[in-house]
Order: sequence, then structure tokens, then C-alpha cells
Amino acid sequence: MSEATLPLQAAVVAALKAHAPLTALVGAKVYDRVPANTVPPYVTITGWQEIEDGTDCMDASEVFFDVQCFSAAVGRPEAARIAGAVKDALHRLAPATAGCGDTEILYRGTQYFTESDNATTRAVVNFHALTDSAT
Repeated sequence: MSEATLPLQAAVVAALKAHAPLTALVGAKVYDRVPANTVPPYVTITGWQEIEDGTDCMDASEVFFDVQCFSAAVGRPEAARIAGAVKDALHRLAPATAGCGDTEILYRGTQYFTESDNATTRAVVNFHALTDSAT
């Protein structure tokens, strides 16, 4: 069974970059690794975890990941708008992912944090993806 997170990551990045409501808020700032001195707003995809969940006749994985949304605007509203756009872009998305067969991404929840600089809000949007393919 191939590593399910790699094609899934490519599909997630492509979906986020193609979602007009998100690009209206963060532009092209969708990252795997955030470049030094990047100024919010932006999003980064983190926390990848793959758990094998196959059977004798099917390879399957559960994949968990987060999209972290950063905002330097006052309060939580901008971070919440970014998180909402991320949710809209990915929830129930069924990307065609090479080597993964059928895939569906499901939204699990969002948490909000104030960073230690007391000026940046971070929303962590949690997702769960199910992948399978016949063996």
C-alpha cells in the first residue's frame, strides 16, 4: 500500500488554492512550510497522520490533518472567515488521488487560539480523510 498522505496533500493544496473565497482572504499564501517573515493572513497544512485501516480485499487508510489559519487582524473574525473558507473548500471533497482509490475528506472541527504575541489569532481546522482501493 502506498503512502496515502502524499497524493492527498497535493489534492488538498490544489483545492485550497483553487477556492476563490479563500484566495480572496489569503491570496496565494497556502503553505506546507511557512517561509520566514511571512505576514498573516495565511494558511498552512500540518499534523499529517496516517492509520492503516485495510481488510483482506481492500487497502484503506484513515488520514488526519489540520489546516492552520493565521490572522493578525484584531479579534477572531478574520481567522473565523478564513477557517470557514477552508472548511467550505475541503469538507466532503472527494479528490481523485493517484494511488489512493476512493477518497473523501470530512471536516471534524475548529479550535481558536491567541498566539503568544497577543496579536495573532490562529484557527486550527481539523479534517479526517478516508481512502481505499481494491487489492
